[in-house]
Amino acid sequence: MVVFRRCLLFVSFAALAALVAGCAAPLRGEVTTFNEWPADAQRTYRFVRTDAQRNSLEHARWEDVLRAELARAGFRQAPDARFAVSFDYRVDRKMSRVVEYQPMVQPYFWWGAFGPHAGFSIGGPFPWWGSGYYPVASDHIWYDYRLRVQIEDSTIRPPRRVYEGTAITDGYVPQADEVLPLLARALFQDFPGPSGVTRRVEVPRPQQ
Repeated sequence: MVVFRRCLLFVSFAALAALVAGCAAPLRGEVTTFNEWPADAQRTYRFVRTDAQRNSLEHARWEDVLRAELARAGFRQAPDARFAVSFDYRVDRKMSRVVEYQPMVQPYFWWGAFGPHAGFSIGGPFPWWGSGYYPVASDHIWYDYRLRVQIEDSTIRPPRRVYEGTAITDGYVPQADEVLPLLARALFQDFPGPSGVTRRVEVPRPQQ
């Protein structure tokens, strides 16, 4: 019984540690940028939409997110803006088959000087040889997130693209409003960034 209680205590602490670590973990992903950014340009911008995006309330929601990140990067929205900003995003729901190995917990009993005793151990089936773990298959649903931003210089005729960036990540979070804002932060936190380079990024999650 003492062995069993110690096992339960260990599992409880391990689960709590995993939960805390999961909450504190930053978003990790990759950012790829290409740019020919005019360094002396005044950072004024306006959003442009495709026909499919024009009446989308969802797209307007993410415009608000990008507006905040553009402001962090020193941009100001203006009707006669030099730069035209467009973006698109994608959230793909995927499923994979995962096999995990669970410990095989076996009860055991013995007689001692003070009477019968009992406990649990990890081991194979009777007569307790072989692997102490057994396979458990399950379906895991995960999500692939992608945010792509393009910026064109409107003072050039025809307008010329001067920046394009893509941020991607994947994980088990199904809520886009928890992930896409962090991808926007990743794109603009070091704007315009190196050109033609894919880099790994970490973005802290906001405190709950």
